[in-house]
Amino acid sequence: MVAIKDAKIVSFTVPGGKRAAGVARRSVLTSKVGVPSVMRHRLALLLSELVTNAIQHGGAGPHETIQVRLASTAKRVRVEVFDPGSRGGGPRDRLSDEGGYGLVLVDRLADGWGRETNNRGGSLAWFELDVEGLAEA
Repeated sequence: MVAIKDAKIVSFTVPGGKRAAGVARRSVLTSKVGVPSVMRHRLALLLSELVTNAIQHGGAGPHETIQVRLASTAKRVRVEVFDPGSRGGGPRDRLSDEGGYGLVLVDRLADGWGRETNNRGGSLAWFELDVEGLAEA
């Protein structure tokens, strides 16, 4: 986990609905998050997958908002996506016939990730990327 005292933090909200993933991608690509440019596209891809899950499984329709928080240090970046509340019990098994491949991407491309329920009835999905390792790749 990124140490908060050392982290540069960028937060923004994205309107729910069909355009949310694209808005989130553009927001992170143009933000002052402080990560190497080689990392921004991977970060944007993984963020869009979590935002898509927030729409499909987290109740983030057109009249809801999704909160995004990025915390970065020289070594690591953590991205958190907060959705308003589940309407489908969370993402399906990523390897089943009914599940998508978004979490497979997150699992393969992130250095850590998870999902937890928050006390407001919604959920928090997150991933972390090792900045040093990706910058060298």
